[in-house]
Amino acid sequence: MFKFRKILIVAFFVALLLPTLGKAAGKPVELYFFEGQGCPHCARMKSFLDGLKADYPNLTVKDFEVYFNKDNQDLFTRIGEAYGSGSSGVPMIFIGEEAITGESYEKLKNAVIKCSEEGCASPSSKLESENTNTNKVTNENSNTNRPVSGSSNKNEIVGWIVIGVFAAVGVGLVIYLLKGRK
Repeated sequence: MFKFRKILIVAFFVALLLPTLGKAAGKPVELYFFEGQGCPHCARMKSFLDGLKADYPNLTVKDFEVYFNKDNQDLFTRIGEAYGSGSSGVPMIFIGEEAITGESYEKLKNAVIKCSEEGCASPSSKLESENTNTNKVTNENSNTNRPVSGSSNKNEIVGWIVIGVFAAVGVGLVIYLLKGRK
């Protein structure tokens, strides 16, 4: 019975640590999501992106509505040209070197994983390299969840500190319980 309790306590703390380890931040990933208000395909893709952001805290999604915003329409055209894909319709996502059209969930997830592991350039840098005469892409109507420079490294450090604290508390609790049984 006593060994069973020890195993149960250790398993409990390992179970607490696993979700934290799975969400360790990778390299920063930024994607541009072009959508249209009222578009059902866009709404489903936006929901999928919300789930990806929960799984990949290093993911930044810049959201641009193109049906009713002329500046976003112009940006959509320029970035489509920079990627060599044109602006054929929404939803459309630009990430790393890829332009993903429609509801290509698996392709998008694979691109996020690849960029998270290997690193990818931001779509804004692709646009800048194609058009050196334009200023850096900015948009007041977009979701700017862009991390402050260096914040992803700080988040990763904080994550490891939290893991260390959980491990220390778990080990301390196990030692305390073992001494109490003797």
